[in-house]
Amino acid sequence: MKIAIIGYGFVGKALESSLTGDVSVLKIDPKLGSQITEINNFHPDIIFICVPTPMNSEFSQDLSILHKVVNELNAFNIKSLVVLKSTVLPNHLGEINNQIQNLIYNPEFLREKSAEADFINSNLIVFGGHIENAKKISAFYLNYTNCICKEHIFTDLISASFVKYSINTFLATKISFFNELYTLYCSAVPDGNWEEFIKILLRDNRMGNSHMNVPGHDGRFGFGGACLPKDSNAFLNYAKDLGIDLNVLQNAILTNNKIRGKYNEPTLRETEQNINFNGED
Repeated sequence: MKIAIIGYGFVGKALESSLTGDVSVLKIDPKLGSQITEINNFHPDIIFICVPTPMNSEFSQDLSILHKVVNELNAFNIKSLVVLKSTVLPNHLGEINNQIQNLIYNPEFLREKSAEADFINSNLIVFGGHIENAKKISAFYLNYTNCICKEHIFTDLISASFVKYSINTFLATKISFFNELYTLYCSAVPDGNWEEFIKILLRDNRMGNSHMNVPGHDGRFGFGGACLPKDSNAFLNYAKDLGIDLNVLQNAILTNNKIRGKYNEPTLRETEQNINFNGED
């Protein structure tokens, strides 16, 4: 089995770390000095695209890197199965599907700080696209990775994208809620212990067991990092383009912008993804 990984960030690295058995890997990334042209001589069975899709200045999705990769692949008339793992909005995903044969969308559900462990231990693996091609990628996961999830989900491309964005935007909304709740709790219970309070809530399984820490793992309040801000804003703008108001998400973003906007400097990953917290709508 031969695979190519285009984009060797935390997603590409997590994919490679999960591999078992006889798998030859071609890693393509400018920071590694490798180029897509190397695929011509490598002849991979599967190509995984894991490139970033950062935020534009108007809070939409910047697909310039992905489009460049797609155009270069098309120039070589490659017949490999292509698995897209980058986060891509439903409307853009339809456009990419028209440009690439044998496309499967396989979104990731990773936390950057624990990407390799999350990749292996995730209980959700989703494949969107033509069922026969999706089953081939499913077989790759079963036979050539040590991922614990053995029951994979097969759906269409657009639904797979909705799964990704639904999870990320819900988690962003949850963080905004708990940041506001933290402020209220600290005001109402000056001598209270937030961590112990959260432990009580966790006794109710309906609450879920994540994204309730205030401040977060980066030591800051609100949600930041490379994923949740850009994905939330992109999905909100996608809905607006369809004439649909996502008022709960919009207010979660506004709340977060007020919280994160108080920090003088963005984190390194926020800068890399062109994320800012100045949006007003």
